[in-house]
Formats: sequence, C-alpha cells, structure tokens
Amino acid sequence: MGHILSEHLMLGGKTKALVLLCAGIAGFFTCFDAYAQLRMVTYNTLTGQAFGGQQTARLPYSSTILEAIGLENVGGISKPIDVLILQEQFSMELSTQSFVDVLNSIYGAGTYARSTINGAVSSFNGGGGRPGLVYNTQSVQLIDELAFGTVGTGDLQPRASLRYQLRPVGYDASADFYVYNNHYRSDNPTSRLIEATSVRNNSDALGEGIHAIYAGDYNVTSSNVGMFQELLSSGNGQAFDPIDTLGVWHDNQFIGPTDIRHVHTQSPAVDGDPIDAEGGADGGLDDRFDFQLVTGEFLDDEGLSYIPGSYRAFGNNGTHNLNDRITSGTGASPTVLSALLNNSDHLPVVADYQLPAKMNAMLASVPTNVMQGASVGIDVFVENIANVLSVNGADELDYTITVGGSLLGSGSGTAFPLAGADMSQIFLDTSSTGFKTGIVTVASSSQQAANPVFNFPVSFTVGGGSGGEVFGVIAKDTFDESLKLNSFSQDPAVGAYSSNGDGFQQYQVGVSSSIPSQLVDDSLNGNPVDVQGMIDTSTKTDAWFGITDTVNGDNLPVSNPGEVTATWEFDVAGAFDMQVSIDMAAMGDFEASGVNGDRFNWTYQIDNGSVLPLFSSTITEDISQTYALADGDMFTLDDPVQMTTTDSEIVTLSNLLQTLTSPIDGLGDLLTIQLTAKTDGGDEAYAFDNLIIEGTTFVEFLAADFNQDGNVDDIDLTKWQMDYALGNGSDADADGDTDGADFLVWQRQYGQSTLPLLASTAAVPEPSGFLLLTLAALVSGSLTRPTR
Repeated sequence: MGHILSEHLMLGGKTKALVLLCAGIAGFFTCFDAYAQLRMVTYNTLTGQAFGGQQTARLPYSSTILEAIGLENVGGISKPIDVLILQEQFSMELSTQSFVDVLNSIYGAGTYARSTINGAVSSFNGGGGRPGLVYNTQSVQLIDELAFGTVGTGDLQPRASLRYQLRPVGYDASADFYVYNNHYRSDNPTSRLIEATSVRNNSDALGEGIHAIYAGDYNVTSSNVGMFQELLSSGNGQAFDPIDTLGVWHDNQFIGPTDIRHVHTQSPAVDGDPIDAEGGADGGLDDRFDFQLVTGEFLDDEGLSYIPGSYRAFGNNGTHNLNDRITSGTGASPTVLSALLNNSDHLPVVADYQLPAKMNAMLASVPTNVMQGASVGIDVFVENIANVLSVNGADELDYTITVGGSLLGSGSGTAFPLAGADMSQIFLDTSSTGFKTGIVTVASSSQQAANPVFNFPVSFTVGGGSGGEVFGVIAKDTFDESLKLNSFSQDPAVGAYSSNGDGFQQYQVGVSSSIPSQLVDDSLNGNPVDVQGMIDTSTKTDAWFGITDTVNGDNLPVSNPGEVTATWEFDVAGAFDMQVSIDMAAMGDFEASGVNGDRFNWTYQIDNGSVLPLFSSTITEDISQTYALADGDMFTLDDPVQMTTTDSEIVTLSNLLQTLTSPIDGLGDLLTIQLTAKTDGGDEAYAFDNLIIEGTTFVEFLAADFNQDGNVDDIDLTKWQMDYALGNGSDADADGDTDGADFLVWQRQYGQSTLPLLASTAAVPEPSGFLLLTLAALVSGSLTRPTR
C-alpha cells in the first residue's frame, strides 16, 4: 500500500480520512496500457503469387496505406492498427514478415509481430497464398493459432482456415477473442459451403458466449448464397453483419433505396492498371468480397464489442463511380487513393472495437483509534481506468461495494472511462469498544472487466485503552504441541497401510513402532551404510510427519488411487497479515508425469472463501539435487521436488528440513490448510514438521510494557532509565512523569506478557539482586535527578 496524500480532518466528532491507499495496482491514475480500443483490419494484399510473382509488401504503397489507416479519425478514435488479418500470403516468413517490417518501420522496432503457422494450400498456381496475421504487441497478445479444414482440389477448400486466439494486453483470459481468417474459393460454391461449415463447426465447439470475428475474402456476390447463410445460421458461433447490409452486392449501387457503393471492396483498379498486369482482378469497384462478420457477443455493447459506425472499406466513402477506380472517389487523400489503386485488387476493411472496462479501487486510510459512538466515514474510490481515446473506446464499469466485519454501509455505481473516480463512503462500527476488523470488497459485474475484485482488510480500535498491533505466532501444529488447532484429519487414517515401507502419518523416533526406512537417516545411528533418509535419528527425537509410497494395495480409491490428504482447521479470529511456515524435506528420484506422478500440494481457505494455493510442488526433470546424510555421505539424484510459495519463491527441497514461508491473503475466523499428496515407489519420500501460522493481532499492553511489544522485560527497564525524569515516556502509573513509582510497577509486572500463548518471547528471569539494589537507590532519590 502506498500513501498519496496524508491529512486527517476532525470536524465535529466526524473523522474524514484523506490518505489514499491503493491495493492491487501500482498507482491510481498511472501505469496505463496501450490505448484500450482495438482497430482491426482485414486485407487481401495480393502477395501470395508463385513463379516470380509478388510475395512481399509493395512499397511505398503498403506503407502509405497502413499508416493512413492508423491516422484516420472515426468516431473520435485515431490509432495504429492493432490486428492486421491478411490473405494471399506466400508464407509467414516472407510475405507476412514483410508487413511486420513495414509497420515496425513506422512505429518502431518490436512493436509488431506475426503469426507462425503456414496453413496448407492445394496449389500456389492459382491458390492465391495463405491467410496470415500481424498484431501490435503493445495492445494484444497472440495466445494460440490453429490451421484446420480439408484442403484439396475440386470441392475441397483451396487453403486451410486459420483461427487465432487473441487477448488484449492488461486483461485476463475472460477477454480472449477469436479471429477466423479465410480466403474462400472463387469459382466453386460447393467448396465455399464446405469451408464455411467447417468454420462454424469449429466456432460452435468453443461454446456459448464466444467472441469471434469471421474475416477474410469471401468471394461471394450476395448474402443469399449457401456459404454466407451457413455463417449466419443459429448456434454458438452465429455470425452477424455489423453494418446489416445484406442483399446482392455485385454490380449493384443500391439495395432498396440505400446506396451501397461504400461497402464495395473489389476491385480498386480497372483493366490496364498496373495491378491488373500483376494478376489482380480488374473491373473497378462493384463487389463486396471482404468482411468482418462477428458473433452476437460483439454487438451487445458489453465488454468487448464492435463500436457502431466504425466499420468501413478503407478509402471508400461511396463517392466513386460504380465499376470504376477507387481514385474516382473522395474517400481519402489522392496519395492514399493512388496507393490503394496500385497495391492490391482489394480494399482493406477496418472496424474499431471497444474493450472491457478496467477497474481500479482505492480506500482512504482508516484511523487507528476512534471514540466509541463516533461517526467515522471512510471514502472508497472507484475508477474505470481503461486507457481510451474517447469515451466509447471501452465498456462502462458497473460495480458494487460491500463490507464485512465491523463495518457498515454499501454502495454501487457505474464508472465511465475518462470520467475520473467515483467516491462512496462506508462507516466504521463504533458501537462497542475494543479491537475491530473488517473487509471492504469492490466488485465489478461488467462483462470481461479487468481487475474485477478488490479486497481491503481494515483494522481499528474503538475506545481509549492501551493496546496495539503485534506480529507473532497465532496458531500452530508442531506434532508435539498445538495452538488454536480446532481439528485435524487425514485420509487414509493412521494404520491403513500394511507394509512397513508405506507411510502417511505422524512419526517419532523411539516412540513409533515402525518407521519406513526411506524417511529416516540412520547413518549415525547404527546403520553406516544408509543411503537415504531425511530425519536424522541421532539428533531429532520430537515428532514429525512423513509420506512415502502412497500408491499401494491399501490405498486404491476409484477416483484417484494413491492420493492422500491431511487437513488442519485453525482458529485465526482477529488476525491479519498472516503467513504460514512449514519445515519440509524430500529425497528421491521423483516422477513429474503419468498417472502416478509425484505431488505434494498445500492449499488454504479462510472461512468459506476460495481454496487457494499455499505451497505448490513441481518435479523438475531437467535438474538434479545432491543430498547429504548425517555421516557426510553425499548422493546425487535426478528430478527433485521444487516448491513454489504464494509470493512465487521457488525452493528446491533437500533431505534436510528447511523452513518455507508463504504469505496468505484475507481475514476470517477459520483457516483451513490441506495437503494433497501422491507418491509412488519406495525410493521417494517427503517429510515435514512445525506448521506455524503467524500474523498480526491486537493486544492490550501492560502498564510497564513501555516499548509496547507485549512483554514486560529488560528492554522496558532500559527505556525507563532513558526516560527517567524527562517526561512521561515510561509513565506506568499515569501521573504524568517517569519516576521511581513507575519502576515499582515494572518490578511487579516483570516477566508478564499479553501476547497470545506461545507467541511471546522466552520467559524472563527475575531481576538480579544487584540490579534491584541499584535501582532502589535511584527510586529513593540518592541518585541525582537531571535538571530540566
């Protein structure tokens, strides 16, 4: 948490805190991603020709066009291309890379990258090249790509369909969307229908609610043909035309009373133009061949959605003459129109899409102490921080504010991008005295919203009193003693295994009737030829827990043979900022995969909240570990166990117990910790000890606990000596000064603690006689009091 502004205003008993604390995102109004809305372009670039034809971007025309698309302002949005969906690519390495190079020459090296899969083609002679994709790495990530469809001659599709899974930068998987890139056969309606059916089968299989764009060169003259109707048919992946301009497009200026010249995309050239000589189509603009159809999820104005009015055939504003060059119109500057004329026999199709909302929430600081009955409001700030160029660039943010524990109030609202932060208030429950905790939760219900939940733990004290926060042990199970352990259970139960070589239970040297040999190191305790073990039986005599060979004839449940669990429930009421520490060791050549792959995974749950990872095991097969037994013998084995903590620390376990610590989030009364393990084979073993939960709790301080650490000890005496006669720094009797009377209180309370049981420091011995005599002289006044 970081402080932005620190000031408290006291107004008639009502405290308003102005310290802003940020959780989850560094900086409230900073650290934005690339501009949120996406500019998507599909373009058949006529660069997939074989036998010496054009296979790379035509310069300077391609550069002129792509830069002009980025500069075009539509609906208040002007931005570089985010996704460029290409057709007629000879290969990704040659053709598509050339467009990456063009864009990077405009916007800087490394800004753009490309897809990698070269889909199958039936023949480059007339095959027209493959689909490909270029994307802006600052705004989107390419998560996956897939080539599919049956490619061949005749009625089969001439080139593979490509499906790209993309994710906006700064969002999670819920904001993923799919782009289907197709170049349908030009002369065979049966082939086009077969390909469209394959595409719909694929998108339908993704399930309900998918965000998909069907882009490419459709090679159709009307929306009435079978291929187009297949894309529009009902189902999970049902396609829609964002501009709802359906009918006969070929050689047609009007559909009903509507002039449709602005949707034509082929051909910007006529007979005799340079692109005609390179094998491109001529005849002027008279066809709508190029499309971005979308699923209904893009048309609901929620989350990722098409921005109405942004779909256009680039450079075509409907002013050209039907069947004439693009240069007969006024849809762009003469330079750009000339580039479109000479670059390809198709026009690019551009559309802009809003991204989901992105939430940031902040809580004003909470005062440490408040008076009983006071009205104390705490400001909650919520902002939609999607980094947009205009308000229509991102979805609105719908949110709620709820509280738990010793807090009161709730709130809800809608935050729009570029509108700044909304402010609401919740209140502290000051109806009773004592230490209080609570939690403020800000949650968004907006579709695909980034950072949809913020939790703010809160603690404060109502009433005067002398107390404060102390960090220490709040619960534990050392297998010799426990603290605030409500329950423990294990499955299978102790004694379930018939073999002495199998184990899943608590053990203690000299107490347990038998212990699997792979768990113990007897090299200094009667077995000098011992080659494996973790618990040194010559030194460790307290209890611990061991696991080995759980996959055996005694443990074969149908659901998951060999899996074992151990579960602890601890009382952690009133604690916060908790962490869990466990001493762990492992030795063996473990297996990472397969039905019986080894694993030792710890999870935690607070009350009825989510079950979250605590320590997660990984078997790392590309490294080895050297193990040292107590007698000094060394053994190196492959595939050790590595554990990952909640703060992403990775620890490679050895056969010596070492302490691993994981911070945990949340507040509540009951902490459930569970170990789920599975290990197969007698040469692999895992042991652990001392499950310790630490956290911060509120304690009342004794009068002589001058340094307020929960203990009355020699440190307090030192502080009293320093404060003596200099004020009330060690004023145990609350008379306004530090004097001998305060020492007498310290003497009576010496060695006492208010920390939770076993969380205090070691017992302090009685003060020595010499010390007491010296201090008695001071108390009696024989030592000179410093002048003031």
